[in-house]
Amino acid sequence: MGPLKIENVIAVSHLGKELELVKLATEIPNAKYSSSGNPSVIVEIDSGNKRKAAGVMFANGKVVVTGIISLNEGKLVMAKLKNLVKAIDKKVNMKRATKIENIVARFTLDQILDLSAIALAIPGCEYDPTRFQGLVLRMEKPSASFILFESGVSIVTDVLSEAKAKKAFNELKKFMLKAKIIS
Repeated sequence: MGPLKIENVIAVSHLGKELELVKLATEIPNAKYSSSGNPSVIVEIDSGNKRKAAGVMFANGKVVVTGIISLNEGKLVMAKLKNLVKAIDKKVNMKRATKIENIVARFTLDQILDLSAIALAIPGCEYDPTRFQGLVLRMEKPSASFILFESGVSIVTDVLSEAKAKKAFNELKKFMLKAKIIS
């Protein structure tokens, strides 16, 4: 099994009040108002290390940051985002905690996978190669979701820490070895 690599972290916080999205979209540089689905304002923020993170603010005051790879990076990006909003709306609560809502990590099983055979062997898998080339598998213990690809590349999500991602990968590998899905 190849090493675990964090691909994306989603962090959340709250600004402690309802937001005027149109005002924020017009006054924050490079902000974009999105009216599709749940109306929001999206702001691209430099997260360091030559990467850009996205901050998404909702009218209820919830803020989501994605495109980061750690909680510490999420806290830095969230602080930048809160400062942008604070410059426009002084009543924003800057002290609300930032926490991880989801982690997406990748590893490889170092072998080719027969996804059709895996779909038959594991009840509840979702695999329709005409729609998506990955097999979706949800585990209850530990609670995690996986996407497996024929190449052996595997994605885990619905975990809240790197340690939980590693534990989920190890449990998946044990299960697959026991079921003789991998060798």
